[in-house]
This record gives sequence, structure tokens and C-alpha cells, in this order.
Amino acid sequence: MTLDTQRKIESHSLQSKFLNEERNIKVFVPPNYDPAVPLPIVYCHDGLEFFTHGRVATIANQLMLDGEIPPFLIAGIAVNLNKRRDDYALDGARHGAYQRFVIEECLPMLDGLYNVDDHQRLMAGISLGAVASLGFMLAYPQYFHTLILFSGAYFPDVQAYIRETSELSRLYAYMVVGDEETQAKTPSGGVFNFYQYNEDMRDILFDKGAQVEYRVGHGNHIWGFWQKELPDALRWLGKNIK
Repeated sequence: MTLDTQRKIESHSLQSKFLNEERNIKVFVPPNYDPAVPLPIVYCHDGLEFFTHGRVATIANQLMLDGEIPPFLIAGIAVNLNKRRDDYALDGARHGAYQRFVIEECLPMLDGLYNVDDHQRLMAGISLGAVASLGFMLAYPQYFHTLILFSGAYFPDVQAYIRETSELSRLYAYMVVGDEETQAKTPSGGVFNFYQYNEDMRDILFDKGAQVEYRVGHGNHIWGFWQKELPDALRWLGKNIK
């Protein structure tokens, strides 16, 4: 049998009744995908950037071919940049609607297109997308409890919110922050100490009983840094797929 080593990405579109707009979703299909075998799926916020800037499909494909990680699907949900904070922030005006879009529209659509393991849905996000991932874990623990969190925008109000939650022993998280993120600039023009925010959130999650692997890498609050960190994050994910 000839092995299929080519990277495979499929594109889908979905008209959301909750967001009242169309969203695109890219799905990485692992090498030698067998529709008869259920696979885990990783949902990514800022999803198209995970594919273009993060090169997640290329990296995952090679790691799978090398036998370093098991096969899984990766779904990148396109962001609406004009509504990013409204969708991703825990207090965002559309946060609840965005969650319903993912849970009630994205999940059923992709479950119908691919053989998804019902017990293996995972999530990844960068900056405010990491906050959104925590929000999904809190609201829908039956679906999401294993997360990749890059340079989370854990502002004081987010930290306070997580402190008020009950114990989080069900959470498995891989956290990464850059050593140059002490004065990180964001596209909105703000300058924030994401390094300290992530140190603080790590301690909060530990105190709540979460299983956390925490890494400080060399870099700033940009995709060039997160792309370099993706291989190790995916290796961790592969070890935590049950």
C-alpha cells in the first residue's frame, strides 16, 4: 500500500444563526485518514492564522509521518477581526453567541463530515484566543478540558474570574509565554506584561488543581514565536490524547 504523505487541508463554510454571519473553517486531515476510525479533533481560535502564520498543518503532518504524534484532526475557525474581542473575551458582547456557534453549529457540522471521537475534543488559542479556550472549558467541560494556551491575555479581570471558579482538576493545559513579553505590543496599540499575566495564571490554575505544563520560550507576542513553539505543543498534545 502506498502511503499518502501529502498534507491535506479541506475548507468549509458555515452560515451562523448565532453570529449572523458566515465563517470559514479549515480542517487538517491527517495522513492516511481512515473514515472508519474515530479521531480526536483540535479546535483552534484565530484558526486560519494557525494554518498560515503557525503552519500547524505542515508541522502536524510531518510529526505524524515521523511517528512522533498520533493522528488527529485540526479545525481552524476563522476570526472576525472586527469582533474578535466581542467573541473571545469572557465579558465580550458576543461571547455567549460565539460559544453557541462553536458548540451548536461547528461541532455538529464537523461531526457529520469526519469520524470524530466524541470523547476527544481539544482546543488551542493564542492571546485572547487562549482566554476563549478557558471559557469553553468552563462552560462546556463535557467537550473541552485539554487545552494549548499560547501567551494568554489573562488580564486582572480574567484572573479574578478564574479564581472564583471551583476546582479545575479536570483541566490539562500546555501554557507557553515568551521571555520578551514583558512589554508586548498588541495590534490595538496597547502594551501589556503578558509574561506576568501568564505567570499569575499558571499559579491560579495550579491552585485550582489543574494539570499544567508551563514553558517560557525565547520570543515576543507574535506568530514567529508561537510557530516555533507549536511542535513541542503538538507533541504534548499527542501524549495527552487518551
